[in-house]
Amino acid sequence: MFEKTRIKLVVLNSIVFFIILNSFGVSLYFYMRYHLYSQVDKQLLDVRTHLLNEPEHHFENMMNPETEGTRQIEYLFWGTDEKIKMTLPEHTLVPRNVYPLLEKVSGSESLHTITKAGSSYRFVNIPVQYDVTIKGKKEAIEKVQLVYSLYGEQELLRHLLMVVAVGSLMSIIVAILAGFYLANRALIPIKNAWNKQSRFVGDASHELRTPLSVMKLNLERLFRHPNRTIEEESENISEAIQEINYMTKLISNLLTLARSDSDQMEINREPIRLDKILSKVFYGFEELAKLKNIAMDASIASPLEIIGDQERIRQLFVILLDNAVKYTKEAGKITVQASAKGSQVRVEIIDTGVGISKEELPFIFDRFYRGDKSRTRNFEGSGLGLAIAQWIIQSHDGKVRVKSQLGEGTEVSISFPICKE
Repeated sequence: MFEKTRIKLVVLNSIVFFIILNSFGVSLYFYMRYHLYSQVDKQLLDVRTHLLNEPEHHFENMMNPETEGTRQIEYLFWGTDEKIKMTLPEHTLVPRNVYPLLEKVSGSESLHTITKAGSSYRFVNIPVQYDVTIKGKKEAIEKVQLVYSLYGEQELLRHLLMVVAVGSLMSIIVAILAGFYLANRALIPIKNAWNKQSRFVGDASHELRTPLSVMKLNLERLFRHPNRTIEEESENISEAIQEINYMTKLISNLLTLARSDSDQMEINREPIRLDKILSKVFYGFEELAKLKNIAMDASIASPLEIIGDQERIRQLFVILLDNAVKYTKEAGKITVQASAKGSQVRVEIIDTGVGISKEELPFIFDRFYRGDKSRTRNFEGSGLGLAIAQWIIQSHDGKVRVKSQLGEGTEVSISFPICKE
C-alpha cells in the first residue's frame, strides 16, 4: 500500500515540479521577447518624434560621420517617384533584397515587421518634405523609412530558447528527484500515523479481551451450578459487574479520543474559575488519600480565571490527581499549587510516588502506555488517562511539562492563558 502511494506521490510531485520549472522558463522567454521588442519600438518611435519635431537638427546628426558606426537604425530616403534615393549609413544594415518588401507597405505610418530569409526587420514610415543633395543633384524626399534589423534580438532569443530547452530537459531529472524526496518526506507522518493506529487498535483489542474473558469465565461458572442462589454466586456476579464497569470506562475514553482526533468533540469556551474547580476536585481526593495515609497539601490562589470548558478542566484535574494518589505509596505526600504568573495561570501537582524513568518519560502521553509492567501491574487503568489529559490541555491552548525521577516522585506543571477582562 505504501509503495503504491509513494509511486503516485512521485508521479504527482514530478509533474507539478516539471510544470512549475518549465512555466518559469517559458515565462522568462516571452518576457525577454516582449522587453526586447518593446525597446526596439520605443527607439524607433523616439527617433520618429525627434525627426518630426527637429528635422534639420536630426538630419545634421545623421550626416555626421562620427556617429555612423554606432547606429542601429537604417534610414531609407524615398523620393516622390517612390524610389530610394539615399540610405544612411552608407554601409547598409538591411539587405537590398528586403527593399521590395518595404516598398509594399510604404504607405502606412504604423510599426510593421517583415521577414526575409529567416531575418526580421521592424520599420516605421515618416512623411517629410525635405530636399537633399545627392551626387550634386538635388532630390525631393517625401518619406523617411526607419528600419531596425532584429538580428541581434533574434540571436539572443535563440540562445535563450536553447537554454530554456536544455533547462526543460534538466528539469525532468530535477522533478523526478524532487518527487522522490517529497514523496518520502510525505510518507513519514503517514507511516507513523499508520503504525500508531495499528498499535492503538492492537492495544485496544488487548484491553477489551481481558475483561471479556473474565466475564465469560464468570458467566460459565453460573451455568455449572444452576441450583445455586444469587447470594452463593454473588462473587462471580460482582467480578462480572466490575469488568463491565471497566469496559464502560474504557469505551468512553476511546470514544473521547476518537472524537478529539476527528475534531468532533466540542469545547465550550466561557470564563471559568479554575481555582474553584481545582479546590473541589482536591477536596474530593483528600478523603481517598487518607485511606492510604497520604498527606495532601494545597496552595491555590484566588481568583484564577481562564477561558475554557468547566467539565473538561474538571476531568483533567481528576485524571492528574487520580494518578498522583494511585502511584504514591503510603505515608507519601501530594502537593497542589496554583497561581497566576504574568499572563499565565500555572498549576503544579507534585507527588512523592514511584516516579518515571527518563527512558519512559517521553512516552507517558501515548495511548495505552503504562510504563514498566513490573511496576504498574498492581495499578488499575487502561493507559488512556494522560492521553485525554494532553488533549484537554492542548484544546485550551495550554502547555504541560512533566519532571520525574524513578523512586523520587513526579511533578506535573500546567499553564493556561489567563482570562483578560
